[in-house]
Amino acid sequence: MDKKNISNLKTEGYAILRNWVSDKWINKFLINLPSLFEEHSKIRKEKNNGIISDGVAMNVLASDDLFIEFLQVMLDKGLIKDLEDNYFKRSCILNSFTALNNVPSESKVFHKKVHRDISGYSGSTPILLNMLIMVHDFTIENGGTLILPKSHLKEEEPTEEFWNDNKISLTGKAGDLVIWDSNVYHASGINKTKNSRIAIPITLSLPYYKQLLDYPRALGLERQSEFNPKMQELLGYHSMMPSSIKEWYKPTNVIRYR
Repeated sequence: MDKKNISNLKTEGYAILRNWVSDKWINKFLINLPSLFEEHSKIRKEKNNGIISDGVAMNVLASDDLFIEFLQVMLDKGLIKDLEDNYFKRSCILNSFTALNNVPSESKVFHKKVHRDISGYSGSTPILLNMLIMVHDFTIENGGTLILPKSHLKEEEPTEEFWNDNKISLTGKAGDLVIWDSNVYHASGINKTKNSRIAIPITLSLPYYKQLLDYPRALGLERQSEFNPKMQELLGYHSMMPSSIKEWYKPTNVIRYR
């Protein structure tokens, strides 16, 4: 991230890194995601989860190692370190790694409602950070994400009138990466085209903030040694809570809670 993007993140609440994700990775996502959307839809129906999660494949990182490989790209390109140095001011972990399929619909599923992703207002304390990969081009017509600039600076929820007058639509090309402070109010726009519009939302958090999925146990505790130390930290292997006294008293070289 350059100084302008870092400044925008602090003052406006968001920054856009144009053409950050290569075409190679966008194509990989487009190949792998359809079956995952189908799989998650099937599970939602079995669990009677309802339309609240329509078009969402939650925590896909636990379903396909492709997304772990992409996390390594984010590490290798220095983005995670930039965010640790300039936003969190310390190490962070993965909070969620999801996929959104904004299908042509007027349905008011949760991601189309105006919301913050953090529970409560954290003010100037950086606890959670949103990122979003545009897998398809984002336009006003296909429901590009709507955000309210500078809303991270106020605790109050915007009125409907203020939201309508001041929101902006994040438009861009496939491969653009958007980053925003999780105190920023946002929503998915309504897709008025005949085609789906896919995105990959990712959130990072401080290590003590609970992950949306227990990634270490979802991936398998036995897999920890497969990953380099920084990836272990990012996935949450170093931030696990011990589940018993015996686990607490493990040797320091294998203890997971640090």
